[in-house]
Amino acid sequence: MITVLFLRGSCFFKPLAIILLVLGISVNCFAATYYISTAGNDVTGDGSAGNPWKTLSKATGTVTTAGDIIHVNAGTYTETLQCSLAVGVSIEGDGVTSIIRSTLTTNFVELLSLNSAEGTNGNQHISNLKFDGQNLSTYWAIWVRGRSNVSIYNCTIVDFKDRGILFSARNDLTDAPPVTAYCTGNSFHDNTVNNCAAYNLSTGIYGRGCLNIGGQDGMLIYNNTIIQNKRPEGFNGWPIKYMNDGYLKGCKIYNNVLTKIPYGGNYPGETGWDFCIELFHIQGLEIYNNTIQGSIDLNYNTKGTYAFCAWIHDNNMSRSTLNAKFESGIIFEFDTETAIVENNTLNNVSSGVQFNTRNGTILSNCVIRKNLFTNLAYGAGSGTAGGILVISEGTNNPVITNLNIYKNTITAAPGREPFIGIDFTAGNNGSATGVYIKNNIVNGFVMAWLKGSIPTQMTDVILAHNYATGNGNDNEPYWPGGDPLNYTYIFKDDDTRIQNGTFSRDN
Repeated sequence: MITVLFLRGSCFFKPLAIILLVLGISVNCFAATYYISTAGNDVTGDGSAGNPWKTLSKATGTVTTAGDIIHVNAGTYTETLQCSLAVGVSIEGDGVTSIIRSTLTTNFVELLSLNSAEGTNGNQHISNLKFDGQNLSTYWAIWVRGRSNVSIYNCTIVDFKDRGILFSARNDLTDAPPVTAYCTGNSFHDNTVNNCAAYNLSTGIYGRGCLNIGGQDGMLIYNNTIIQNKRPEGFNGWPIKYMNDGYLKGCKIYNNVLTKIPYGGNYPGETGWDFCIELFHIQGLEIYNNTIQGSIDLNYNTKGTYAFCAWIHDNNMSRSTLNAKFESGIIFEFDTETAIVENNTLNNVSSGVQFNTRNGTILSNCVIRKNLFTNLAYGAGSGTAGGILVISEGTNNPVITNLNIYKNTITAAPGREPFIGIDFTAGNNGSATGVYIKNNIVNGFVMAWLKGSIPTQMTDVILAHNYATGNGNDNEPYWPGGDPLNYTYIFKDDDTRIQNGTFSRDN
């Protein structure tokens, strides 16, 4: 449906309006803009530019006609009541000089609420404002629940205690999919979010997100700067995290700068996690062109009606300096169906891509290609370092079919070299069929550039035209349980081709 708005006036084009109505196009002829000002008055004001209100709560409680806009003049507004925004009503400000904060301190309560039944068309935006949590005194900034077609852009959100922004299809915090309808058409872009995510050791060791998303179909998250590194070690949540157990379809995260504090714990969960993005129950997720300090962790990854469960490409995931502790790169947990990881750069981390498997996890039709994994390092604490790894959390029984690894460069950090470049050692109770490893450069790993399990449990394996140098086992693949069945091994490229610059991973 197309909505035609004639702002701040009546309809002077009645013939056009009649034609549009006949065509089934909604016409809102009486949309208006209302104002709040620090010099306004909630008792005698009428919301006009010349006689504005004083608080956002007064404006949101009064303005309820779809298409209307609440304009926040420059100034600082301290709200004593929660602000509930009606469907179709938008809020605009003058930028970072239009500051909204509150005296609300109740847990699980947001400053600005957009709350409707699942499947509601919000058709509204929030833009050019600053939301200030007042040094972590206010719990959440904005919760959009049940509404579609809501855009938040050009906003600054800082210093909220537990979470910054929440988008959910459900109206509650239950870890479950939407009851009736996913949200569609929502977007979060060109915002700055800083210090709005908690890690709560006292409430079940649970981390929050600066941006939290659940039950979203096609949501766009782009051009944001989201940082979580200001709190003491052990109290920082994630820049982007799921809510309601995720359930995300066709979402895109791109062109963002995402920063998580370097990890300081000795085992996962001790003082938080190293996740910069953590999402559950994904289909058709695309993450690209981001600058990320911290890891990507994706769980329960199926493709549904999409061509992939996740396409992660053209990201720069690098720390400026190498952490003494273990830090992950890209992590897939539980089942993973048709994941594509390509053209990424990961530097100064402990692992490139790892599959964390458990209880017969199925990995099918995954592709890892044309990535640059450099200065990979063993770190203090729990974690298996290396380039590309299949890791088990207790059962060692992953089921792998059609795994393609090609045209990657994988190098170890001198002096802190991990044991294995490409690691299948955790597959002794599982199986792998159709593993193709071609045209990779792997350098500097202590034990071997590639290692299998005991017994090998692999069949239809092709290693071709890989260049391994400076690795253990005389730069040969290490199969301690014996060669795979139906195994093709085409020997490494000659050293002379590297020396004279004619080696190509396309050969």
